[in-house]
Parts: sequence; C-alpha cells; structure tokens
Amino acid sequence: MAKDGIDGTGRPATAELLGGRYRLDELIGRGGMAAVWRATDIEFQRQVAVKRLHARHVDDAEFAERFRREARVVARLSHSHLVRMLDAGDDESGPYLVLELVEGETLKQRLARLGPLDPSEAARIVAQVADALDYAHGQGIVHRDIKSQNVLLSNDGTAKLADFGIARLLEADAEPSLTQTDMMVGSADYIAPEQAEGGVIDARTDIYSLGIVLYEALVGRLPFAGEGFVAVAVKHVNETLPDPREISSSVPAGLAAVAMRAAAKEPDDRFPDAASMAAALRGDARGATAVHPLGVLGSATTTRARRRAARSSRAAKGIAAALSVIALVAAGIAGMTLLGGDDVPEQPALEPIAIAAVSDLDPEGDGSERPDLTAFALGAEGAWTSERYASADFGNLGKTGVGLVLSLDRPSEVRELRLTSPSDGAAFSVLGPAGAGGERGRLGGGRTAAGAQVVPLSEAPPVEELVLWFTELAPAEDGGFAAAVEQVRVRGVANPNG
Repeated sequence: MAKDGIDGTGRPATAELLGGRYRLDELIGRGGMAAVWRATDIEFQRQVAVKRLHARHVDDAEFAERFRREARVVARLSHSHLVRMLDAGDDESGPYLVLELVEGETLKQRLARLGPLDPSEAARIVAQVADALDYAHGQGIVHRDIKSQNVLLSNDGTAKLADFGIARLLEADAEPSLTQTDMMVGSADYIAPEQAEGGVIDARTDIYSLGIVLYEALVGRLPFAGEGFVAVAVKHVNETLPDPREISSSVPAGLAAVAMRAAAKEPDDRFPDAASMAAALRGDARGATAVHPLGVLGSATTTRARRRAARSSRAAKGIAAALSVIALVAAGIAGMTLLGGDDVPEQPALEPIAIAAVSDLDPEGDGSERPDLTAFALGAEGAWTSERYASADFGNLGKTGVGLVLSLDRPSEVRELRLTSPSDGAAFSVLGPAGAGGERGRLGGGRTAAGAQVVPLSEAPPVEELVLWFTELAPAEDGGFAAAVEQVRVRGVANPNG
C-alpha cells in the first residue's frame, strides 16, 4: 500500500477506514505537499474532505509535529466564512486533517472561467473573506497566504477562506511536478511588502493581500507580473498598486479606493483592521469614513518621501528576504503566525485591569438597553442580553449599534479584551473614550464565537473607559436577534505613567 494512501490511479490503496471512521472515496487534489480526498464520514453519513501530508514530509519529524501543532490551533476557529476543521488524527501513515467539504470552485477558477466579476459581486465575496479575517485576527492568528486560490465559492454563493494557518504547509492546488520554489510563485502574487522583506507580520499583512484579491476580482488579472517569485515580490515592495480603473472603467471609484488603501505599501496607510475593510466594501457608515480618496493615502509629503527613500534602500534586502522565504518554505518551516509570537516586538507584561462599573448604551434608541442585566457582564451567573430585534441589523430601526460602557478603576493602556458570549456571530467593535466631538476610535473587534475569545487591541494612550459596541446581532435561542455577554475582562498596562 502506498504510504500516503494513493495507488497511482486516484483510487484508495486500502479499503480500511481512516481513523475507523472516514472512507476515502475520490482523490480531488494532489500537490507537492499533500493529497486531498473527498471522503465519507460513516459515523454521521456526511461528505468531508481529508487532507494528509505526503510520505516524504511525514518522515520529517519536525515538519509533521509542526503540522500537528498548527492543526490544534486552527481547530479552535469557527466562522461561517472559514472552512471548518472537523477532526484530526494520526495513523501509521502520519497525521491527517478532516475538513468541511465545500462544493463549488475557487475564486481563481471562477475568474479564469468568467473573467472579472461584477463589482457588487466582487465586493460581496471579498467582504465575506474580510469578515473571516476579522474573526481570526481577533483570535490572534494571521493567515499569511491570502490568495484567490484559497477563497472557495460554494454552490450557494458563500465565500469561505481555506487553508487557515497551515496554508504554507499544504499547497494542494499545485501540480505534482512543480518544485517547492515554483509552488511559491502563486503566493508571491499577493505578498505584502513587509512579508517579502522579512519584516514584522501582523493583521495588516493579510489586509494587503486581500486588497490584491479585490483588485484581481475587479479587473480579472493580477497587478504585478515577473519572471519568478523574486521579481514579483520586489514589485510588491517597490511599485504602487495601479488604479484598477486604468484597466476597467466600470470599476466604481469607491471600490478602487478600497483596493488602493488595502494594498498601500505602508501598513499604517491600510485599513486598521479587516472589519473596517468589510464595512467599506459594504458601503455602510462604519466603512465610509475609512475610505480615503485615491491619491491622498498616507502621511505628509515629507514623510512619504522619507518612506520612499527607505524603501529604495531596502530593495536589495527585499530580494534576499524573498529568497529566504522560498528557502524556508522548501524546508517546510514556514506557516502560521500567531500575534504576539516571535515576529512581534517584545511587549510589557500585561495584567488584569479591574472594571469598576458596566452600563448600557443605546444612543439611537430610547437610551436604555437592558440596564437590569449589566451586572451579569462581569461574570455573575447569567448574561447581559440586548433587546430582541427582528433582524441582525436591528430590525430596520435605523440603529448602527448598541453596547456596554466599561468604566475602568484606573487609567490603563488596554491591550486586550477577553469576551465570553453564549452566542456565535454577533459583530462587535471595542471603542475608546469619546473625543471632543463625541467620536470614538476603534481599538479592535471581531465576531462572537460561542465561548471565550481574546480580542487584541491596538496601542492607544491610557484610558479610563471602553465601549463594547455591537453592530450586528446574532440569532437568539428564544427567537429574534440579540447580542449577549456572559463575561468581559480587560488586560493591559495599568498606570503606565505612575
């Protein structure tokens, strides 16, 4: 029997059930790193996808263990626009993953088949991917390999992001004859400048790559071409993303602006988070203010000139770094990045920050949003739950959100919020204190995942107040739509100036 379960004909080389449960039915993908099977889960009588490493990688103990470790991390992700990992296991042929089977095609395949998408369809698909990224970033994970090949489009039109966290290990879409270096060419088409240069990776790295995906969906082709990985990577480092309207006059100015901002060379010039990008793609109030007009992205002229000069001096470094990325992937060591990992500068130790009081917030309604339940948000038995609404967008009442005001017992640099919710899928932002004009800056956010989750917050001056602001509700068990919080905690640096 072939060690990876393939007999050369595309048929399973054994009739045994994988893990005593999964029957391999049909080989649907085979690349230089892994094989992917359509399989039947006989316990639940459902179709699944089984992905497992080829034998030559299983024999590399370090590589196989990294596969297992990263699979354990990805297993905690659950979102409607992520391909879910259902199970994982190990047998004499090595580790394997059991994944949700998405019937349909990849975004890359659809573009090859139909050409550029209608702008509204492109915005819809990319916004769904941005939703998935916002959730995953809230869990502390950066994908690092966003590309149209990893966006799966189901038969009902839903977009799902695949290969989260282990994309650099599993290149199932590549042809078996390609070398490891050749397999990386597709990823170079979407690589962020800081990634090509070997710099610090964070959530904005994924936003850059998603901007390239949006550009590709709008015009039907990638912005940069070159001979091999390095040539394309260097263009991402040095060349500004072309205005997609230069290729297609049918691209709306607003969507062109979203692509241009998302794929800005400097991370600070991009959307601060994936939720802001999704909001801009949907054209709602949260995103409208986040879209800069084309041509005015970034900082002052002197700062921009200084950045251009710095980038020019880094060109040679970019080439070397790109080659290093290829070498790492060929060795099987590249993969998922965890926020706060080795690529992130050392941060001061975080400590719990006490919440002195919680109050409800409903500025666009009657001013009250279940104040009788706010104490439950601090961990008492029960949960704060918003009013019930007829739909996830507050029943067409004109509200943009409801939430909770968290009053801290001392000024603190808050770095993370820990949220426990009984519901899955409610969109939220964590906002700072109100400014002179009443505006509040967004520090982070995501979507609730039933259970506990950690939401990293961007660095900001010390605050004494935060707002947990729900902008989209989740289905409630007893009908309608609501937001619910069982417990909220914050961590950071208390009294940083004292």
